[in-house]
Amino acid sequence: MSVPASHVDEGLKLTADSEVSLFEVALRNVPDGGTPILRFRDGPMGSVTRWNGKVWDHLACKMSEVSRSSEEEKNRPTLRLMNPMGVFNEAAFAGRFDSVVLQRFIVLRDHLERGLIISNTEFWFIGRVKDLIAGQSISFELRALSDVPEQMVPARMFTPPEFPFVTL
Repeated sequence: MSVPASHVDEGLKLTADSEVSLFEVALRNVPDGGTPILRFRDGPMGSVTRWNGKVWDHLACKMSEVSRSSEEEKNRPTLRLMNPMGVFNEAAFAGRFDSVVLQRFIVLRDHLERGLIISNTEFWFIGRVKDLIAGQSISFELRALSDVPEQMVPARMFTPPEFPFVTL
């Protein structure tokens, strides 16, 4: 039994084609004449995707997923973008990425090709620029919208019941 050529091609790709992640970042303090919104997705440079009436540029990017350790600690995901010729350097040094909201639209490839506006949307905000390698890549540490420095989550604690005759 031979394997179809399309299956072999799919098996050799680095990313699967079933889901497509579209990213949208609204920058802060953009000077007049600048573009305040970045829309991109992983794909070959120089190509664009049209979805939901918007144009998404193709840019090499990778987002690490959220995982939990055995102690129930969640790591913060990281978004890494290709930074060709340092195009993001000025915005990073000016703080235009600090605390901005990142939207990730997860769309099925079939819906994307047919133009259906059905997606799973995730919201993150960029906590900080984690790495900046001029001319190569830029990495952002992403945080949940509830993960801010001013918010305190109480630690788990055992308190005895208020009724002295009730035992555990």
